[in-house]
Amino acid sequence: MHTSSVPGAVRPRVTTVSTAGPRPGAAAVGPPPGATAVGSPPPLPESADEPSPHQLFDHACRCLLGRSQAFSDTVVDQIRTEVPYYADPVLAPPDLPQSVYKGVRTTLDAALDPGRIVDVERYTRELGIRRAEESRPLDEVLHAFRVAGSEVWSGIIGAVERDGLGDQRHLVRVAELVWKSNDRDCVLLADAYRQVAKGLASRHNERVRLILAAVLESRNDPAFILDAASILDLPPDGRFAVAEIRATPPLGRTPDAVPEIRGMRVLRHTGGRRDVLVAHLGDRPLDALVSALEAGPGMRIGVSPVVQGLENLPRARDMAGLAVRTCRGDGEVARLDARLPDGLLMSRPDLSAELALRVLRPLYDLEPADRETLIDTLGVWIEKGGSAVQAARHMLCHRNTVLNRLRRFEQLTGLELSRPRDLVRLTLAFDALQLLGPTAVLGCADAWGREVDG
Repeated sequence: MHTSSVPGAVRPRVTTVSTAGPRPGAAAVGPPPGATAVGSPPPLPESADEPSPHQLFDHACRCLLGRSQAFSDTVVDQIRTEVPYYADPVLAPPDLPQSVYKGVRTTLDAALDPGRIVDVERYTRELGIRRAEESRPLDEVLHAFRVAGSEVWSGIIGAVERDGLGDQRHLVRVAELVWKSNDRDCVLLADAYRQVAKGLASRHNERVRLILAAVLESRNDPAFILDAASILDLPPDGRFAVAEIRATPPLGRTPDAVPEIRGMRVLRHTGGRRDVLVAHLGDRPLDALVSALEAGPGMRIGVSPVVQGLENLPRARDMAGLAVRTCRGDGEVARLDARLPDGLLMSRPDLSAELALRVLRPLYDLEPADRETLIDTLGVWIEKGGSAVQAARHMLCHRNTVLNRLRRFEQLTGLELSRPRDLVRLTLAFDALQLLGPTAVLGCADAWGREVDG
């Protein structure tokens, strides 16, 4: 949450005017009772020329300081909106508003007076230490910290536009410094957290939990990996896979016990409605892990491919999370290496929805019953390997009926299912429709703000 002579902020949310600004400590923030607001900022110097980016930035920071209490409340609200952990009154740190307030003021003060950068560093490290001592999940702390940074930066942009200080696009010239200082603050916070995590826990299980949470985050340096491997009693260069177990509301619950698998050690990191399992496979195949996982009612499980070395666990965790998103319903165990096309679609759902809309949009001009008949026929035909005979047997109709429906689809969409590229487009579009649902696909036109060509 550093700002040096420029504010630090995480990549901001794409908003035109919002009360947010550079990145104070994202996990931080909230005003102590009775805090005094700074007076109104002095006007920009009158000049025939446009104010410089640094003048705009300086004046915007003063504007935010002048209403730091209200602005900090906005940052807290945004953290609770974007970070479910912090929205839970049981899980969230009770000092969130006070912490955010202090972080916002410390960051803005340092933006105006680079000599106070040391205050930002002190605040960030103290925040990391405090959250580790409270056993807050590191990924949730970093998420909140980044949201706060994004809000501060958005607040600076908003102040420039709201007060008519100048062209807000000029702030792009200081944005690189903002991102760099923001990234530095994240590193400071995570380093402080990890130092505490290594020496804090008095009981082995608690110590393992904290270290595992840190290992699953990114930015792990080799020295930390070696220390973590020793504490977790795992080989730093071993074969690993990660599984994410996600409970779906309202009745879904993650299992209480970690599966016991012969010749394999499994550690669990818990968090809200999802658990992350880290499995040291040894010489066992990935199938041994997958076959031991059972997704009951209200549960979905995603499994990453095998990765080599503890330093690759953050990537494995991301892939396990992507695998979960390829589940079409509860009770599924999804291996990403068996669903790579689906994983590709879910990694960019916006583009996947656009593809599905472009290919399948003509079907939504038909009557619902007619549309469903064509979509069902296409789905069965694809699942049966493009065999009209097999599809007809499955649907209890004549082969010619299936062929006639396929020809009608070609006439409506302009695709030719005998052409490989058209068939690939259809298959991907159909899978995107199944994964995202019609609402997301049809809403894509509104999101792009235009009519979609057939």
